[in-house]
Amino acid sequence: MIKDDRDFSALGIAAKRVNKLFQEGIIVPTEVQEKVIPDIISNKNLIVQSPTGTGKTLAYLLPLLERIDQSTKDLEVLVLVPSRELAFQVVRVIQKFADDLGVVALTGGANGVRQLEGLKEKPKIVVGTPGRVLGSFNKKKLNGQVIKTIVVDEVDKMLSAGFMGDVFSIFQKTLKSRQVLMFSATIPKNLLNEASEIIDQPISIMFKDSGITPATIEHKYLMCDKFKKITTIHKLLNILQPHKAMIFITRNEGVMPLAGKLREMGHNIEGLHSDLPQVRRKNIINGFRQEKFPIIVTTDLLARGMDLEGIEYIFNYDIPGDTKFYIHRAGRTGRAGKAGTVITLVSEQQKFFLYKIARDLSVDLEEVGIDEQKIFPVKYRKKKE
Repeated sequence: MIKDDRDFSALGIAAKRVNKLFQEGIIVPTEVQEKVIPDIISNKNLIVQSPTGTGKTLAYLLPLLERIDQSTKDLEVLVLVPSRELAFQVVRVIQKFADDLGVVALTGGANGVRQLEGLKEKPKIVVGTPGRVLGSFNKKKLNGQVIKTIVVDEVDKMLSAGFMGDVFSIFQKTLKSRQVLMFSATIPKNLLNEASEIIDQPISIMFKDSGITPATIEHKYLMCDKFKKITTIHKLLNILQPHKAMIFITRNEGVMPLAGKLREMGHNIEGLHSDLPQVRRKNIINGFRQEKFPIIVTTDLLARGMDLEGIEYIFNYDIPGDTKFYIHRAGRTGRAGKAGTVITLVSEQQKFFLYKIARDLSVDLEEVGIDEQKIFPVKYRKKKE
């Protein structure tokens, strides 16, 4: 194996996991991994902001796996995430790098009885969504007094109105001496004040360009009346013929109609939203990963944390609600240094808002046009005096 000054073994990761990383083609740690792994092993509390696609999941999982005490049957690590999909993704990563370790997912929308049965196997790690995790505590199925570390992934979302109450209740059931790790690509300033209630003397680690989309991503927009959006997306897909692409819209109820219309137009496409049954959602994501279809229509459900490889294009059918949503959507492409393109459909009234997002992110926006055969840059000529 090639040795490097930044080899994972130098950070305190055991040889067996370094070998598994090597088999996955992961040889040199990313900047966030290099910085936080020693701090996590040293039991420090962290609030970490790092751009999408920089390896945050491995940054917290690798050192925590090193610290697991296999001589006890106590639950040691609790990972809180905002969605079922992200929970199962984290579980898969754990199983890949510690296949002998007990891990259970606790998520809404799945068979609760079966999940609670899994807790009888005395897992060392539980990964779950706040509602189902809190419910397990209330049923006395989890003992918060033995938990050594709590990870709050996508912490800006987790401390938003929809989750904050459950997250705080979960923390109240654990010892104040437990380690707390908070990660996200976007961490608003006000979140640091809220987090102070559940994390003691944290080290804040904000990487350069955190919250900014990678330089490998091109950002384009196309002026489009709302009544012409479907035909415009249809043309874009025909011209670009993406190997893998995601189309983002704002509301759940629009996902299936849009996917259905594009399917009628000849595209191999599926829709995914949070109201679908868990089994259906899981099958759609697996199908997308396995390249059974190249295009998926979804909401911001899949904009956070999901590691979906090889996505070339992000299409914002609906303009993102704010800078944070744009970052997370765009972050599904251009991962790990690869190229990617984001194309946003905007009306004349929305153009100013999109430019504000671009200015806040310090990204260059290019306006493009489209005909039946190609996409072309729109050039403006100054009027002669």
